[in-house]
Amino acid sequence: MTTLNNGYIVDNEIAKAFTGQKLNLLSPVTLKENLAYIFTLLGITRYPEKEEFMVIEDFIRSSYPNYTIEEFVIAFKMAVQGKLDCSTEHYEKFSPKFIGQVIAAYTKKALEVRKMIKPILNEIETPKLSDDDIVSFTQKEWLNSAKNDFNKVFNANKVFGILLKQGKLKFQEHEMLEIIRIVREDNLQKLNKLYGLDAKNFRESIKDNDFVDTQCKKLALVKYFEGLSS
Repeated sequence: MTTLNNGYIVDNEIAKAFTGQKLNLLSPVTLKENLAYIFTLLGITRYPEKEEFMVIEDFIRSSYPNYTIEEFVIAFKMAVQGKLDCSTEHYEKFSPKFIGQVIAAYTKKALEVRKMIKPILNEIETPKLSDDDIVSFTQKEWLNSAKNDFNKVFNANKVFGILLKQGKLKFQEHEMLEIIRIVREDNLQKLNKLYGLDAKNFRESIKDNDFVDTQCKKLALVKYFEGLSS
């Protein structure tokens, strides 16, 4: 705990976490490593399957883009310690609903801390990434990866929007239809390999237009990146 000049006592760990790495710009590897730590904290012994993890990752990045990974980890650490008003009963499922309950409880605590230290935070200059930096980072992550699953492209909505605005993404109608066809076939193949609750969850995900739209953007970015490197 830290005592500020105004006499307030705040949680120093939360305060430091505000200036960490944003979830929407975090590399997939780093996110996975931190999730493994969280699973250990929670006592989750069954690691999500590939398709399930894809849904979890997309939910985290799209729902909490401006939270830092440090905040995300601290939220679950505090929940386990009983410092947040939420349940840590997970039933071996790190589901979006469970994540939402913990982060909602953390947010209440974080807002209290942020109000207390707002003058201090205003003095801290947060590094700003240019649009080109954001695109370059995502491009390098993909080109240096195994390149075996377009769903692994992260920050797709942000990067797609930047490139579209810059006029660098230009697809003919038949190319867009081909992207949609590939995404649908890929989803169907994945669904046929799943069983029980995993199949049910993934089936619900691919009914979500926003989820499929993001998948299409990811595949479009892959085609763009690989076109530049060829």
